[in-house]
Amino acid sequence: MDAVLSRPVRRLAIAALLPALLAACAVTPPPRVEDDRTASVVKPARVLPRHILSEWGTFGADTGPGARSRGMARLPVHPAPVISPTIREIMASATCRDCEQKPFHEIVMRASSTHGVPPALIHAVIEKESGYNPRATSPRQARGLMQVTPATGRMVGVDSSAALYDPHVNIHAGTAYLRMLMESHDSMDEVLAAYNAGPGNVRRYNGVPPFSETRRYVHAVKRSFVSSSSE
Repeated sequence: MDAVLSRPVRRLAIAALLPALLAACAVTPPPRVEDDRTASVVKPARVLPRHILSEWGTFGADTGPGARSRGMARLPVHPAPVISPTIREIMASATCRDCEQKPFHEIVMRASSTHGVPPALIHAVIEKESGYNPRATSPRQARGLMQVTPATGRMVGVDSSAALYDPHVNIHAGTAYLRMLMESHDSMDEVLAAYNAGPGNVRRYNGVPPFSETRRYVHAVKRSFVSSSSE
């Protein structure tokens, strides 16, 4: 009799516990975190906004892994020249101290008279471009004393690239090109930058381009010019 009565009692007990068991199964368990290292991995990363100017500042630079160790993260740029004589001031500098002792001075004086460029400027360009070596040739095929390229030579009327090794032809071609640049630019810095890096880059950067080589060139030629043309 007791066994018969105990069976219904067990059924009632199970029926009473069933809702609680179903509710417990419906709850999603929290993610398991075994230790602090696992917790740091599953945390969402915080994304910070990046300013557009910082993006522009890295244009052309290697920002990949190891860039700083290779020295690519820092791009050394020489400061722009502070003082730049105007074209009028260049033309007024007819003095060329101690130029009589410099090589090819007679040709320089004839080119200066023909094209209206101060001899001190012509000598300064020759000194920087070739060190007075009439056979100098650059990797870009610029030739002779003033490092005139065949394309620039044709622009000023020299069709033979071989003739650019002739000091007379080269100095007249380089001086004629300097005169062209002086007529289309406002300052000595722009003229020299255009002679070194091309007029297109001067227009693109609205002045001396931020190229280390070009800025060193402008400084060196201008220093030599000022030294020779100052009383």
